Amino acid sequence: MQYNRFHASTLLAGSAMALALLALAAPARAQDAGPTELQAVNVEGDSNGDSVVDIPAAVSKSDRIKVQERYAGDATQVLRSTPGTFTREPADQPGITVNIRGMQGMGRVNSMIDGVPQTFRNLSGHGGTFDNLLYVEQNMLVGVDVTRGAVSGAEGMGTLAGAANFRTLDVDDVLLPGKDVGVMSSVRAGTNGFDYSRLLAGAARTDLGEGEMSVVGALSDTKKSPYENGAGIIYPFGGDQHPKSGLFKVNLSPNSDHKLQLGGIWYGNEFLPGTSGYNWVINNQTYTAKYSYTPGDDLFDLHANAYLNITDLEFDGTNGNVTSFDGRKGTNTTTGFDISNRMRFDLNDETELKLYYGAAYSRDRYKGNAKRGANPDGTLVKAGTFAEATISRGIFDVTGGLRYDYWSLEGITGYHAPGTNGCPAAGDPCPIDTLSRSGSDFNPKITVSARPFDWLQPYITYAHTSRPPTASEVFYPGGHSFDGSSDPINNNPNLLPEKSRGVDLGVNLTGSDLLTNGDEGWLKIGYFHNRVRDYITFDLDTDGTMRWVNVDGTTIMKGVEIEGGYDAGKYYAGFSVTIADTAQPEGVAAGVGDVGKLPDDFATLDLGMRFFDEALTVGGRMRYTGKSKQAYINEDMAYNLPSYTLFDAHASWQINENAKVFFNVENVFNKDYMKANSGLMDNYAGIKNGRGRTFIFGATAKF
Repeated sequence: MQYNRFHASTLLAGSAMALALLALAAPARAQDAGPTELQAVNVEGDSNGDSVVDIPAAVSKSDRIKVQERYAGDATQVLRSTPGTFTREPADQPGITVNIRGMQGMGRVNSMIDGVPQTFRNLSGHGGTFDNLLYVEQNMLVGVDVTRGAVSGAEGMGTLAGAANFRTLDVDDVLLPGKDVGVMSSVRAGTNGFDYSRLLAGAARTDLGEGEMSVVGALSDTKKSPYENGAGIIYPFGGDQHPKSGLFKVNLSPNSDHKLQLGGIWYGNEFLPGTSGYNWVINNQTYTAKYSYTPGDDLFDLHANAYLNITDLEFDGTNGNVTSFDGRKGTNTTTGFDISNRMRFDLNDETELKLYYGAAYSRDRYKGNAKRGANPDGTLVKAGTFAEATISRGIFDVTGGLRYDYWSLEGITGYHAPGTNGCPAAGDPCPIDTLSRSGSDFNPKITVSARPFDWLQPYITYAHTSRPPTASEVFYPGGHSFDGSSDPINNNPNLLPEKSRGVDLGVNLTGSDLLTNGDEGWLKIGYFHNRVRDYITFDLDTDGTMRWVNVDGTTIMKGVEIEGGYDAGKYYAGFSVTIADTAQPEGVAAGVGDVGKLPDDFATLDLGMRFFDEALTVGGRMRYTGKSKQAYINEDMAYNLPSYTLFDAHASWQINENAKVFFNVENVFNKDYMKANSGLMDNYAGIKNGRGRTFIFGATAKF
């Protein structure tokens, strides 16, 4: 099958390159290695990450310990443990859809792998979704960074609600401290549908004149089978999948001023969503080139990035369904680049000025075959410039920003079926007309923060954001074009961009020696209030045609987000709480291919203790999800889902610097529940889709 051929060729090429570079780099260090000295065991605790508590914005970071050990690599649960952040999580779809503050899909949230936007989408069957889907193999993840609200820089271009960046393995994640050549291997096995997961990675670094060169390569895969819910019933739409992935990164630093990183990551998977009735064969390739010039002065902190992402989809009817859309093929290609710089000036003894400015460009193109169905061909280009200036004086910081976002859209209005309207009978559907649209917005932002005490930082932000309509919305061809035809009547070339006017009000608190000497605690509390105009939803237009339309009036989304942590060495705690009202407009066919709903309230509490000089960590977690709703047709037919509370357990033991073992139990009390925001078909099946009690054992070795 195409899936296997693609997987084998791409992984072989990437692995060969990485291992060849590894072989070249290793001898240079090995000659001078000398006697081997044991390094101190590195214990990572529950902290505030990269000082998120010092940032006057709604930002959250999850590190490798949280992702891989406490959540066993489950990125969706990591996101749901983040305030104001959720996922659309059908049991039959491994693609990740990030929901921030009640908004998801169509580019409302910029979901990225290593800073590269993942824009693939495919509407397939009733209960399908046009949401952006991000595909990443769980072993490759070392962290997830989330920004809620207006996002600075290139990551915020054309984005309405926020951004989430999934970070993957790099050299320092593989090498032991003080080592220049190393191998890391990780393996997991479990129960209740978690068959196994494994990773093999190698890395090396070597001197390069005044600088250095380093390389990392990795291969991983995870095998999952159908699972039982809390009632002991096998959920029928959570079927087999076996994602496989490869990664390489090369870092070149001729000196301390310049750095270039070249990287690539591949993902391949095959699975059967119940919404479509066909096996999906997914292949995702993401390539990056990142350059930085950081001489250490006040004038240059320059970064330039270029990227390419290609996601290929094919419908395979080998499961027995070989009619209608069997043989669908589509390719989503995203290319882009951005450049930015930071500068700093001392205006006088009391006043400092910081400048951040740059530009960005991205091109998102979808091309399908005759069985594209409701997935129109089209290209969306986004480009823009951005600038922010921060003046610091005394206890106050004032940041003023302005971004110019431009967009252009081009696509096919529809297709004539072969043998109709002059279209040759023996051939592909014939395009009708090409239509193009463009527009632009100026989006200002201002933040005022203060530091009256070392432990206190209040802030307030007012910002505008906007999102252009996508080709999926403007050129919607209708849902059942089995012969490849479509009708322009379903298009809406008059769609307007969504625009948000938002306020973030927050406070950061931090302290040490709170309950005992040497402890640390931190807390972020925030309130958001967003007013969205021209919200786009799927509905009956004034002429009675089903299409994507702008909703009249203003959609208001608001809520409170709380996140904090405490670490005293021998014990720690971390928590997040969201209390929000983010109800968005629903069309008459809501839920059939459109709406993802955020629960009004959800929370996570993680408590743990450390033993044997903090080498052994044992912890437990509570996950609460409040009442939610799965939209379907209208208010009366919607599925109202009850709240649920789940308990998990986890443990890890750093045996020595080379070996670590870990253990996870999901849903300790085997609760039977329906996951919030899991999709229409999951609810329509009438069987609760929450995974029952699951044990996962794992180990990681580094040499």
